[in-house]
Amino acid sequence: MGIKESYTSASVFPTKLLHNKVVDENGKIIPIHIQLSPTNACNLNCSFCSCGDVDRKKKLTLEEIKDVVDISAQRGTKSMTITGGGEPLLHPNINEIINYADSKGIEAGLVTTGTVFKRLKHHNNLTWCRISSSDDRIPSYRQIIDAIKVNPQTDWAFSHVVTRSLTYPILRDMIQFVNSYDFTHVRLVSNLFDLEKVLPMEEIRNRLGKMIVDDSKVIYQGRKVSTKGTKDCYISLLKPVIAPEGIFPCCGVQYAMYGQKRDMISTMRMGKIKDLSKILDKQKQFNGSVCDVCYYSQYNDALEKILNRPEHANFI
Repeated sequence: MGIKESYTSASVFPTKLLHNKVVDENGKIIPIHIQLSPTNACNLNCSFCSCGDVDRKKKLTLEEIKDVVDISAQRGTKSMTITGGGEPLLHPNINEIINYADSKGIEAGLVTTGTVFKRLKHHNNLTWCRISSSDDRIPSYRQIIDAIKVNPQTDWAFSHVVTRSLTYPILRDMIQFVNSYDFTHVRLVSNLFDLEKVLPMEEIRNRLGKMIVDDSKVIYQGRKVSTKGTKDCYISLLKPVIAPEGIFPCCGVQYAMYGQKRDMISTMRMGKIKDLSKILDKQKQFNGSVCDVCYYSQYNDALEKILNRPEHANFI
C-alpha cells in the first residue's frame, strides 16, 4: 500500500475499505473508526486552526466518553482517533480514556500539538501519534524524543501546515528528524484558509529535491481540489466525529460551508451524544448536500457501491 493510502483518507482512493468488513449481515455500515474530540480547551491560538471559533470551555465528561466507547464497541468499532477541537492531552481524564478504549478492544490514535506530552502515559493500544505543526510553530524536538521513550511502540508522524511563511531550512530539519527517528511520515498540508497564497506542493517538492533531502516519507497533500458534498454521506456512519457539541459526519465540518465560522456549527450536527445509538442502528447518514467542500467523495462513492450489491457479483 502506498504511503498516502496508509496515512491519509482525504482525496485518495479508499484502499482501506478493501481490507475491512464495513457492512454487516443486515446491510448496515459498521462504525469501524470513531473520531473523538474530548475537549475544546487549547493552550495555543494558531492562525490556521480549523477550530479557531469553538467554545474553549466545552468538554465531554468521562462518563459520556465511556458511553460513546461502549456503544461503538458493541457495533464493531475497531479504532478511535483522539483529536480536537482543542488539545486532547488537556482533558483531565485523557489517560483513562485511552485505557478504557483498550479495555473494549479498540486501538487508539492521537492527534496533538506536542506541547504537553508530559501528560501522556504509556499505553499498549496507542497505535500512532501525529504531531501538528506549522511554519509558524515548530514543536520541541526534545519533548518529542522524551515522548517516544514513553511510547516506543507507537508509530510517530508529523502533520505540517504549509503557510505563507514557509521556511525551507526548518522544513528540511523536520524531515531529517523524521528520517532519524524512524517516523512513519510527515504530511505537508496546505493552509485550508489561505489556499490561494500557499505554494503549490510540486514547487515545494522540487525545492526540497535541490536541497538533497530524502523526502521518501513526505506526503504532499495540497487541498485546492475538492468536490461538492453528496446527499448520502455514508462516511458519517463509518467514522463519525464525537465532539462536545454533538455528533458530526467528518473531521472537515469546520470548513465545509463557504463563509461559516471555524466551529462545529449546528447545520452540520447529526445529533446529540445521546442519539449515537439511534443514528448507528437506524443508519441515519448525514445529508451532505449542504457541503460546499468535501474531500471524502471517493469514500462515499465506494460505500454506495458496497451497499448496492451488483448482479453476478461473484464474477469478479
